[in-house]
Amino acid sequence: MIRHSSLLWHYTYGAVLTAVCAFAGLIGLVAFQLEDSMQRQEAELLELSRARLVETLSADVKLAGTRMEFLFQDRLRRINALSERVDTAKAVESRNVVAMSELLGPAAKLADVDGIVVLDEEGHVIGASSYSADLVELGSKMQGLSFFNEVAKSLKDSFPGEKLTYSGVLPKSETGVFVPGDRVNEVSQIAFVPVFDDFGYVIGGLVAQRWLRPEEPLLADLAKINSFEMAIVFDGQIISTANFTGNYSDLTRSKETPNITLDGGHVIECGVPVVPMTVCALTPIAALTEIQNKLTRIGTEEEAKLLRRLFLFGLIALVAFAAVAFLMSRQITRPLTKITRVLTGIAAGDFESKVVGTERLDEVGDIARSVVSLQRSVKERDALRERVHEKNSILRSQEAQLREQNVLFDAALNNMSHGLCMFDVDGRLIVSNQRYAELFEVEPGRIKSGMTAAQLATLQKVDAVETGDMALHDPRMGDHRYSGGSQSTEMVKIRSGRIVLTTRQPLAEGGWVAISEDITERQEARDRLAFLARHDLLTQLPNRIEFRDQLDMLLNQQLVKGGEFAILCLDLDEFKTVNDSLGHPIGDELLRQVAERLRALIGRKDVVVRLGGDEFAILTGLPCRLADVEELAQSVIWEISQPFQITDHELVIGVSIGITIARADGTAGDELFKQADLALYRAKEDGRNTYRFFEQDMGTAVNDRRELITDLRTAVANGELELYFQPQYTLVDDRVSGFEALVRWNHPTRGMVSPADFIPLAEDTGLIIQLGEWVLKEACRIASNWPDHLRIAVNLSPRQLRGHAFGPVLIDALTQTGLKADRLELEVTESVLLTDSEDVLDSLRQAKSLGVKVSMDDFGTGYSSLSYLRRFPFDKIKIDQSFVRSMAYSDDSISIVKAVIELANNLNMTTTAEGVETKQLLDMLTEIGCTEAQGYYLGRPMPVASTEELIYAGERSLTTAAQ
Repeated sequence: MIRHSSLLWHYTYGAVLTAVCAFAGLIGLVAFQLEDSMQRQEAELLELSRARLVETLSADVKLAGTRMEFLFQDRLRRINALSERVDTAKAVESRNVVAMSELLGPAAKLADVDGIVVLDEEGHVIGASSYSADLVELGSKMQGLSFFNEVAKSLKDSFPGEKLTYSGVLPKSETGVFVPGDRVNEVSQIAFVPVFDDFGYVIGGLVAQRWLRPEEPLLADLAKINSFEMAIVFDGQIISTANFTGNYSDLTRSKETPNITLDGGHVIECGVPVVPMTVCALTPIAALTEIQNKLTRIGTEEEAKLLRRLFLFGLIALVAFAAVAFLMSRQITRPLTKITRVLTGIAAGDFESKVVGTERLDEVGDIARSVVSLQRSVKERDALRERVHEKNSILRSQEAQLREQNVLFDAALNNMSHGLCMFDVDGRLIVSNQRYAELFEVEPGRIKSGMTAAQLATLQKVDAVETGDMALHDPRMGDHRYSGGSQSTEMVKIRSGRIVLTTRQPLAEGGWVAISEDITERQEARDRLAFLARHDLLTQLPNRIEFRDQLDMLLNQQLVKGGEFAILCLDLDEFKTVNDSLGHPIGDELLRQVAERLRALIGRKDVVVRLGGDEFAILTGLPCRLADVEELAQSVIWEISQPFQITDHELVIGVSIGITIARADGTAGDELFKQADLALYRAKEDGRNTYRFFEQDMGTAVNDRRELITDLRTAVANGELELYFQPQYTLVDDRVSGFEALVRWNHPTRGMVSPADFIPLAEDTGLIIQLGEWVLKEACRIASNWPDHLRIAVNLSPRQLRGHAFGPVLIDALTQTGLKADRLELEVTESVLLTDSEDVLDSLRQAKSLGVKVSMDDFGTGYSSLSYLRRFPFDKIKIDQSFVRSMAYSDDSISIVKAVIELANNLNMTTTAEGVETKQLLDMLTEIGCTEAQGYYLGRPMPVASTEELIYAGERSLTTAAQ
């Protein structure tokens, strides 16, 4: 029988009571929460419904504005398509009013506009789509309309590819009526597109007008689809409706409810999606009330349904929970009661009682089996106690022996990550660990205690790599005793190629401990670092440090053996072009292939190194013959000149070589390298892709160049530069049309330095940017004082146009000097556009946008002049003087010059012939139609004073002739 105070009843009573309380509390909480939520729901439904309707109406307003914007853009596209028709351009060019009306009348209906007005390139009215249009009145009113400035700007700035169109929605007060009609409203759309001829020039434009309809079909369709009313308001009155029959007063809102009309009949939302029109969307207030009632009814029904289901589910769960709790309690409590009785018997000394439940697989079974184990263990405890007492006496006697052995084993156990062996004072092995045998690849069991160091060494097949200062003699050579008492190290390589470092530490009582470790990775890393310190990472060639050491070694050998050796300095030609145009990965692969070819060319005693960048050097062996050095240089030039195949690129470069011979005359290594570098510089000056031997006069030329560069850096600041001006004449009336600015350097000690000497230096050193900026500003300053019809031409370097710095410099020069942009002419050569750099094209386009003229200098001397004329619209072509001078004796040159002039005329460009040095050439150029000319026959470059004298003398003569 189960006791009333047992776990069964306590568990059952507690579980059922807890479930009943939880269920009652849950029912009450849910009922209270539902009642409260219904009260809040009724208060919030109206606001929620109103917000949803307002959101819908706001979306309808935006949708109406978006559709109107689409229609406006669609009309602009239709007018744009009309302007691009060939018959439209022909009609505008013809200035025939009838032809334009015949063409544009049907087109206006097709484009859904009320009228089209035709303007010429100056903005004057020249036609319309209707015969009844008063062109005189339109012409007088057009320029006073608000959007005419946008039309004028479009006519001025448009060109094919960047057509500037205009579209706007404007009130009647700003537009007026273009073409008579019966659809006039308060607001209309104005669209303008320019018209171009076959050559891309603006010949006029089309202005289209479309009045807003009292009932726009688009808005009416939208209002029917979405079931709402719509009105468009402008200037306090309704100008268009859709499904709306009220007045403007019907759109007034209530102050208490801003989204409800004043009479409480509609929900309303207004916006300005298309300026200047206000679009309002309305829906009856009945829709709001209907939504509120429907949501309230749904909430009440769902509340009652939820309470019924919750109560039924709670009753079922309560009954099931009580039944399960009772059954589970019986399955647990009864077995536990019986097991408790068995435990009580074990405490009293009863070890034979049967334990129930051991066959169960749950926790009760685990407890029962544990009690069985406890019975057995307690039964065996007494017998074990006697046996343990006997064992303790034996262990005490062995403890002393174990303590002595532990002292020996502790030294080995503390170093188990390394190989360890210990020798006694007689040099015999006391102990070693398994790691020691593994390090030296000795078979297990071969190393035994008592072996001498020499016997142990015979088992190790190693090669000595490095041996430190040893106080011990080599243990592999015999059985010796420790004598010095200091530490020693030894590094060996075993059969597998790994490196082992052994440290021998003497012991205080005699003998020593040898600790070995595998340092293969550490040694390889050290060797790798040593290699990288003296070799180039990209090409794996020796670097500058190794080059210097090898050079010093050859000089030392030369002092002993005599003889000669050579130093060859190599510099790759056109490598920078490859690197800049194709990228650094291609450049790196090119350097690797160059290194492979050089490595294959040199002899066994020669050394090839990479000094850095695209510079290499070769040290020949000692001794060497001059003929062998020349043959080596020729072989290098030939081999490097052969094409390189890198990915899908076939690259061709060259190499310049400077050579010096070390002749055992005491010349230091630095001086020898400097001599080879000077010879390399001479080879590059002599045309590149060649070699030169060092000569004594080379140093003088380099020093002179260095001094000239140093002086050039301060020439601008010291005021040593000045501008000369060469006149340019128009061949029609033989008048001066402008001057070309040419820089001259008046050196304080050298006198006048030729531009051919210092301009290349400025290009190489980058000083051309500072020099070019000064020339531009100074030329603009001087030319600003000349008469307005004279232009000034300034040459530009490719370096000045790269990047984005030229635009601010140009603007600053024009702003500070006050020179008009159309009086400045920038001259560029084809080399400026050779790389097709976007930075260069952007700089030239910016100059053109300011009104500055751009001309191509030295036309015909580059690689692809015609493609450059296509990529950028130049204002002028300057014919190179090589073609002009040869016209006197070459019919081919005359044909070329004629072709260039005809090409320029077709492209609306002017031409200037350079190098006119005889009257015969001047007459020939005049006859074939050249625009301008310059040369020594017409005038040499002259300083500012002479230039102004020429200008004002010419002005006075013209004034006299007019009088």
